[in-house]
Amino acid sequence: MNELIEKIKSKGYWDISILPEPFKADRYHYETLEGVLARATVRLRGWPVPYIDYNAGFKRGEDWIGQEIDGQVTSHYEAWRFFMSGQFNQLRAVSADWREGQEATPTPPEFDFASVIEVWEILYYVTEVFELAARFTMGGPPAEKMKIVVRLHGLKDRGLVVGQNNRSPFAFPYKATLPDYCVERVLSNDALLGGASEAAVQMSRDFFLRFGWQPSTEQLVEMQEELTKDRW
Repeated sequence: MNELIEKIKSKGYWDISILPEPFKADRYHYETLEGVLARATVRLRGWPVPYIDYNAGFKRGEDWIGQEIDGQVTSHYEAWRFFMSGQFNQLRAVSADWREGQEATPTPPEFDFASVIEVWEILYYVTEVFELAARFTMGGPPAEKMKIVVRLHGLKDRGLVVGQNNRSPFAFPYKATLPDYCVERVLSNDALLGGASEAAVQMSRDFFLRFGWQPSTEQLVEMQEELTKDRW
C-alpha cells in the first residue's frame, strides 16, 4: 500500500466499484482506456468524477490505467483504476475529515460526534457514481447489466450534518454506530439509462438510514435537483 492510499484509509473514505456484467476481460482495447474514461467523466459540480490529472500522467498496469490524486490545497484525495474489462474502482477521502480552519465543517457542540459527514456529500457523490456508470453503458461495448458497489468506511460515531447555509441544521443528533456500510445495486442497461438519478436517491437513503435519518424520497430528489439541474 502506497503513502497516498494509506492517507486516504487513515480516516473516513469511500470505496466504489462499477462492474459490467457478465465479466469480459477484453471489453476495451488497452489504447482506448484513456479516451473512454475522459468521455465518461462526470462534471456535476466543481470536482469531476474521476479527477484526471493529465499533467501527472497515468499509472499503467497490464490491463488497467490509474491515478492517485493528492489535492492538498483542496483537501481532496482519491485513487482510481480503470480496467480493460470496464471495471472502475475509486477510493476517495471523506472531504470533511480533511478540511481545516474556515473551510472546516461546523460540528454541533452539543452532539457527541467523533467526526461528521454532510448530507450533500453522500447524495451528490452517489449521484455522480450512478451517472458515471450510465455513461459507461452509453459509451462502451454492450454489457447486459451494471453492478454498482458503494462502501463508506469510518462511520463509527460519525455524525450526519446538513452542511448547507440555505438549509436548517438538524435539531437532533444523527450518528452512525457501525464501522462501515456497503450497498450494492445491479441494474440493466435500460434501467440505468432511464433511472440513474432515482437509483442514486434510493441508495443514498440507505446510507442516511444508518445514521437514523429518514428523509422522504421527495426531499432527496429536491436536493439532488440542485446539483443536476440542466446538467443531466
